[in-house]
Amino acid sequence: MRRGQGVGGEGWLAPRVAVIQYGVGNIYSIVSGLRRAGAEPTVMDCLRDPGDWDGVVLPGVGAYAAASMRLHRCAWEIREALKMGAQLLGVCLGLQLLFTDSREAGEHSYGLSLLPGTVEKLTAAKLPHIGWSRVYRVPGRDCRLLEGIEDGSHFYYVHSYAYTRVWEPWVCAVSRYGETVYAAVVEQPPVYATQFHPERSSRLGQRVLRNWVALLRR
Repeated sequence: MRRGQGVGGEGWLAPRVAVIQYGVGNIYSIVSGLRRAGAEPTVMDCLRDPGDWDGVVLPGVGAYAAASMRLHRCAWEIREALKMGAQLLGVCLGLQLLFTDSREAGEHSYGLSLLPGTVEKLTAAKLPHIGWSRVYRVPGRDCRLLEGIEDGSHFYYVHSYAYTRVWEPWVCAVSRYGETVYAAVVEQPPVYATQFHPERSSRLGQRVLRNWVALLRR
């Protein structure tokens, strides 16, 4: 029986979501957003009891290298949770850490390698990119996190790096800043991620979180 399913299949309990604290900021706004979306979030330094969770969230704003070092201490537990049926949501830096590596600050730091690829620096006159940008679906690809959201809607960003191989099949929505078109939403179930901050993107961002929490109940 799924953790979120009520006894006998009647009704639902709030899905249990582990929010991993790996040295980044902005934890409690994502926790608040998840609660409003109907989840039961718990903040922890490393995932415990991988089979107990419906979802795992990698949040935050921070430095890739330092976050990667801390996150690798519980990489095995995250992978085990996904094997046991949990869904993962990466946000901003959390999206970038899903990939193989990053070139942030001239360093070569390694991510979780749940998806292949390298995170690159944005090409723009001013960095970081802080503010609202439009998000567009990639034609012909499902984008479950954006269900019910008008194409070209604005979401809030804080970043200087992004995943730019937007032709890869796991990229379902894109955005642009300066000269760079980059992945705004990545979906390769059970892995989902946004480069923007849904918890800081008002009503539409809350819809993104509700869409993800709804996946935990399926």
